[in-house]
Amino acid sequence: MRKGNVNARTGRRRPGSFVVPAANKPLDWSTSYQAGSSSPGEGSSSEDEYSEEDAHTVVGGRRNSVHERWGGAPEANGRPSSLNVLNSNPRPASPQPPSSSDGSKPSGGGTTGRRAFTRSRSPAPHTLANGAGRIPRTPSPSSFFRTRNTPVTAVAYALPGTFSWSWDVPLAGIQIRLLIDAKYAAECFLLLLALTSSAWKLSIRLNSEDEWLALELLLVAFAALMHAAWSHLSFMRLSETASSPTAGVARPDSSPTLRLQELRDRRGPSQPTTTVKQYQSFIWMTVPKNYRTSPDDGLVSGLILGPLIASALYHIALRTFLSSPDTPHPPNWHIEPPIQLSNFGKPFDPAEALVLARRNAVNLSTLCSTILSIHVCASSKFESRYRRRHKVALGERGSVPRSEMRKWWMYTLLVLSSTVALLVLRYAFALTNIKIWQHMSYWEVASVSVFFQFSLYSAVRLAHRGFTLGELSLVVFGATAVFMELVHLTIARIWPVTTPYIKTYRLATPLLIFQIALIPGSLLTGFLLSPLLALSRQIAQRPSRRLRFPHEKQAHRRALAAAFYLGTVVVVGGLISIWAQWCLRGRNPWLWVVYWLLEGRKKWTRPALLAYWGTLGSVSVAGWNRQLARSRRIRPRHATTGRSEQLGVPQPLSDGTTAPSEPTTPPSGGASSASSMFPAVTMPQLPSFPNGANLSAALGATEWLDAADKHVPTLGLNARRKFFHLLAVVMFVPGVAADPAFTHLAFSAAFALFTFAEYVRYFALYPFGASVHVFMNEFLDHKDSGTAILSHFYLLTGCAGSLWFEAPSRLLLYTGVLTVGVGDAVASVVGKRLGRHKWSPTTSKTVEGSVAFTVSVVASAWVLRLCGLVEAFSALRYTVIVGLTSVLEALSVQNDNITLPVYMWSMLAVAAA
Repeated sequence: MRKGNVNARTGRRRPGSFVVPAANKPLDWSTSYQAGSSSPGEGSSSEDEYSEEDAHTVVGGRRNSVHERWGGAPEANGRPSSLNVLNSNPRPASPQPPSSSDGSKPSGGGTTGRRAFTRSRSPAPHTLANGAGRIPRTPSPSSFFRTRNTPVTAVAYALPGTFSWSWDVPLAGIQIRLLIDAKYAAECFLLLLALTSSAWKLSIRLNSEDEWLALELLLVAFAALMHAAWSHLSFMRLSETASSPTAGVARPDSSPTLRLQELRDRRGPSQPTTTVKQYQSFIWMTVPKNYRTSPDDGLVSGLILGPLIASALYHIALRTFLSSPDTPHPPNWHIEPPIQLSNFGKPFDPAEALVLARRNAVNLSTLCSTILSIHVCASSKFESRYRRRHKVALGERGSVPRSEMRKWWMYTLLVLSSTVALLVLRYAFALTNIKIWQHMSYWEVASVSVFFQFSLYSAVRLAHRGFTLGELSLVVFGATAVFMELVHLTIARIWPVTTPYIKTYRLATPLLIFQIALIPGSLLTGFLLSPLLALSRQIAQRPSRRLRFPHEKQAHRRALAAAFYLGTVVVVGGLISIWAQWCLRGRNPWLWVVYWLLEGRKKWTRPALLAYWGTLGSVSVAGWNRQLARSRRIRPRHATTGRSEQLGVPQPLSDGTTAPSEPTTPPSGGASSASSMFPAVTMPQLPSFPNGANLSAALGATEWLDAADKHVPTLGLNARRKFFHLLAVVMFVPGVAADPAFTHLAFSAAFALFTFAEYVRYFALYPFGASVHVFMNEFLDHKDSGTAILSHFYLLTGCAGSLWFEAPSRLLLYTGVLTVGVGDAVASVVGKRLGRHKWSPTTSKTVEGSVAFTVSVVASAWVLRLCGLVEAFSALRYTVIVGLTSVLEALSVQNDNITLPVYMWSMLAVAAA
């Protein structure tokens, strides 16, 4: 009834209309911009009840009300009704899986069920029938990129919806059934094909070390295959199969939520369904609401992609060592030679040291996959044992305690026990002469185990709903590899006599030193200054009336922001700068960068690239700010005067001047205005002057800009996102062609800047937090439903990974830009405009889009070849690999900005070996 009272207090307004406060009442941004949320108006409050101030959320001309947050449906007259929320039909026609991983019932599809309030204090975002995390925006009719409506009868499918297989065990009276989504099965086949191909390439070499590495890769592939099969198997007695009306439909045994819903409803036999559980695999002590909502948990991708990248790096190192050991870099990499250690008289050549280090990287990747399997198996076993003894609510995991402290101690216990078990296993392998993980020392096994496991838990808890399990494991694997490079660099500098070479997976040049200083250094800065960030978020998130000193809210926010900026200068200029100078043998890193700017192919090459990137970025951001401001400009009619209103425009007086916008006392009966999160934004009443006849000069200029904006089409969400893919091509192709070493460093600096920008947005740091949040919010889709916005990180990493891997082939350097910037964007546009043949009933990707992906990437590679920017390559082999990548793009639900570039790069590297 409390929610019903809140619904009654919110007033009667048409859903979807712009909510206008009372006249001259300042807009309280504390409810419109919730710190720590990547979606507007869905910030997590620290208190359970919602007040009238929290009832309506205004962000950029949009509205989120309590009715929308809690699944309420409007009445026939367009007014929201709390009765519909409280008295909705709790039993749909057929059992359906929860639309979100927190166990709440779906709100779409005509059902207005009341959403379950689970362990999280913030209600989960709405999940529509198509799996989106929030309601997508409708593109403008003038947009070229709009989706063409295609009749259902005109759609054909390349794959069936599911693959089913059953087998009756002769003497046991049991039937084994396999029901798997055809799209998911094809995705697993592509990933397994890539890893087994890499293992086969290693096994044919006349080297016993490579044979053991191939065995490690095959064991990982076998584990992934067993998971894909076992998670879709079900075991039923033949008597139950004969009496069940759904005998022809195999239902996976790994879907306890569906069976639990049937037992609760007690409404007779369920309808045939092929729906599988959204998440079947979990990290230890995590629950479904910690992950991004997705039909595929991505465990197969997480197990395979890490070893695939490491084995591809090893193939490249072997080929480089055999062909040209003196030039591991391409000739156009203008960087000083890597550091060498000569403590044993005869130092290792850079190419030979790189081979040994990347052999260690293969061991590291298979170790990380083993740890991931341990977590999944332990979590599944513990949950199954708990469910046999207790009843568990729908969509919950009963084995995970509610106490955060108990979760932490249980997770620490598993980390320590698994680390000890891995050390014992490593010792047993050494005794039995099994050369698995033998290129890693015991302290390396312990370090990788502890860092990888704690990074998994920290990332999934901090980036709430930001990752699937596959994306999480891939990101943490990359972080673990960079961490071990940091450790090996530091050890080689402190105790050079303990190692014959620097065990880094890239050449130990200043590029690697600066990358470690920038990327892990930016994360270290946030960790050291986390108390300031947490206080800033807490103050910005709470309304002023709930603070102890509400009149000093802005002063406290300014002080915390100033302390963070000052602390950043101290950490970066002190701790990180000292470490970089120490690794550069006493050279000042700031002066090194300044001098290095003039050491390119020509003295003006690198300054010109900086100017080009800065100009292009500034123009793009300014243009999008103008475009988004136009799309958010709404002029609703006032309820009493009937006049139009506009955001942020002062009211003109009769003498041509403008009245100051000062907040006044709200009408009687309303609550007093709370201190805003940002400076007060008033919404004065404006008459509808035609052509701005009596307005001031500034207002006239605004009207001229508005008139010019009317001729510019408003792009939809998909077009906005693909614009940045195209921008990546325009920005990065000249940099890779002119100076890949400098672009390598620029990518690292951009990643660090993105990290600090996310600090500013997530923790609402004054004065840029709101503007960054509002700008980024316009480019979000259902994959950005978590607290952290990660799409731009994925886009940057996908383009930069090909350079960060430091392959000697110039064609491989363009893989990320061509895959993400050209192929993905063209496939999206062509698939939406011309797509008629879908890959599967469970995906919206089309065969036409995949063909466009392949053609565009291959054509772009040939253009680069004709321009002399890449070496000669096999067109047939390149086309086949690009085609496989395009199929993976259509079938996978993981974030393709990071999975596609690494998959295609690894396949090209293995195929050329």
